[in-house]
Amino acid sequence: MSRRSVITELLGLQGWNVAKDGMTIGEEDVVVGIERERGLGYECSRCGETTLAYYDQLPRRRVRDFPVWGRRSWVEFTPVRVQCRRCGGIAIEALGWIEPYQHLTLRYERYVAALCDILPVLDVAEQEGLSKDTVYRLDRKWLGRREKERVPREVRLLGIDEIALRKGHVYATVFYDLERREVIGLVATRRERAVGGWFRRWGKARCRAVEAVCMDLWGPYLNSVRRHCKRAVIVFDKFHVYGYLSAAIDEVRRIEQNKADAEGKKVLKGSRWLLLKNTENLRRKDQRRLQELMALNKPLQQAHLLKEDFTQFYTCPNRDQAATFLQHWVAECKQSRLRPFQQLAKRLLRWGQGILAYFQHRITNAVSEGLNNKIKVLKRRAYGFHDIHYFFLKILNITGALPKLASGTHRNTE
Repeated sequence: MSRRSVITELLGLQGWNVAKDGMTIGEEDVVVGIERERGLGYECSRCGETTLAYYDQLPRRRVRDFPVWGRRSWVEFTPVRVQCRRCGGIAIEALGWIEPYQHLTLRYERYVAALCDILPVLDVAEQEGLSKDTVYRLDRKWLGRREKERVPREVRLLGIDEIALRKGHVYATVFYDLERREVIGLVATRRERAVGGWFRRWGKARCRAVEAVCMDLWGPYLNSVRRHCKRAVIVFDKFHVYGYLSAAIDEVRRIEQNKADAEGKKVLKGSRWLLLKNTENLRRKDQRRLQELMALNKPLQQAHLLKEDFTQFYTCPNRDQAATFLQHWVAECKQSRLRPFQQLAKRLLRWGQGILAYFQHRITNAVSEGLNNKIKVLKRRAYGFHDIHYFFLKILNITGALPKLASGTHRNTE
């Protein structure tokens, strides 16, 4: 096999051969000149119609290709235009390894997009000698293609939670497949209209297949699920319930701190985490300080004891015992005369069926905690996102929701 044949085989561009003396190797670049095989037709880039003759030739082009031997690689070729009988116009030919009017081969685009999975866009741009906008465009383009290749699957256990997009209480809504621990969708707000729109796009058949939905005690989520997933049991996430409990304790602490004199304020200073943390996780000196604090302040003692009692709620073996426990605990909250706990008791009674549904399905949105950590790393690595759709695509990618980049140099057919 000749040297040209070997290089042609390695180049791997079907229908094209390396031209005679068509390869130039420099210190940083490799340029390969190619010519098309004779007898092949020309494909219209608009409609895909094949013709045996071309209309005219365009100037010779040099496009960036996959790096080789530690050098940047370029391919030189002469494109043509065709006069198409089907669509009745003159168009540039379609090639399987580069899209019309582009300066990068498809396989090099895929290579750059793959680098963006592990490196920030700025680092990829610097490494490859490309502009930041070019790398961003390629990453967004190939993530979008992967999203379109996702095969929708039925979800039996659905999770709905919020994530922070940026500071200032700007949140998005995330939908999870809790069994596969996979993100299946996102919308850029917590509003009922947007959440309901996602369910409509998801489809009636998949909504009917949902058996249980785990979510926060948030009205727009509840209304949307009741409207679209009518067969599903609504389970209120236990970690959000604990969040409301912690908020009640913290509110009692703030009230007592505002009422305390100078000496009392000194005692209460720095007590927030002592009250919120599980007692068994405290160090000995912290346990002693907590005991001193509760001995000096009866409302905080009541709040802490109510919190400690509630930790037994989710250890109940069945729904009936949990309902009895909740009823007694709510009664204690009402008798405590602590306004934050009285308000919490009303909330738990109002959402009691959804809270008790946990003992039927035993599902939580714990998967969202790991996702939120990944999102924080993603935002730090990218120094923030201004394109929300691109941000969502990156989230889907880091959570494994997008299929892998397809092999080969297939052309976009959109």
